[in-house]
Amino acid sequence: MSQTPPAAALFDANCALGMVSQPGPAGAFLTADELLEHQARYGITRALPYHSLALEEHPASGNAKLLPAIAGQAALHPSWIALPHHTGEFPDPATLLDEAQSAGVRALRIFPDDHKYPVDDWMFGDFFAAVAGQVPLFWHIARLDTPTARDIYRVCSQYPRLQVVVSDVGKSIPRLITPLLRQLPNLWLETGGFRTYRGIEFLAEAVGADRLIFGTRLPWQSVGGPHAELQYARLEPAVRDQIGAHNLDRLLATAAW
Repeated sequence: MSQTPPAAALFDANCALGMVSQPGPAGAFLTADELLEHQARYGITRALPYHSLALEEHPASGNAKLLPAIAGQAALHPSWIALPHHTGEFPDPATLLDEAQSAGVRALRIFPDDHKYPVDDWMFGDFFAAVAGQVPLFWHIARLDTPTARDIYRVCSQYPRLQVVVSDVGKSIPRLITPLLRQLPNLWLETGGFRTYRGIEFLAEAVGADRLIFGTRLPWQSVGGPHAELQYARLEPAVRDQIGAHNLDRLLATAAW
């Protein structure tokens, strides 16, 4: 394999800080310093982490742990995980946005498959309406199957100001993600779980590289896979840099705060 020059400083859109129930190849990162030190080995100089306990325990408690955990680390930009508010265990969308803005949160995330709720309007429509035009939303999915693709199409079509990043996708999704990206200008793809051979090059040519975003899915998988997929992609250096960091910067700049 030919050598590729190191990419410009990378910005990791998808990683978690804190204890995890099933550590991956990299273990777990209990402190911000541990996460930054590990990422620096791969040229990752900035990250948009969430707290692992917000996924594995409860978003309210995990979100609260994130800010003190990354305090003083300018390279780490906080993101929170959201839940539906109907049971009173989580703030309503307006309150959540006020709290997120006050805390300097740069993005919100949802894990409907892990947290077991549908994304129909009766469940989450008020959340999508509130977040649209305010802050980017990372939508983590267990797999991009036909029902999930239909959900993504419906939500992005119904809320065109909502900037949605599909995250944690696995292999063999080009047949679904390609038409979605073509038809939905407010949809982005985070590449951490994207394991289709030459998939990044295919999507960069088929739909453009401007909505592809680098991520790692640390600590549940090694940085090596997503890093190599981008580093050895047959792309112009400027395009590699765009995917590696610039697109995420541009996305975060769409936030209202």
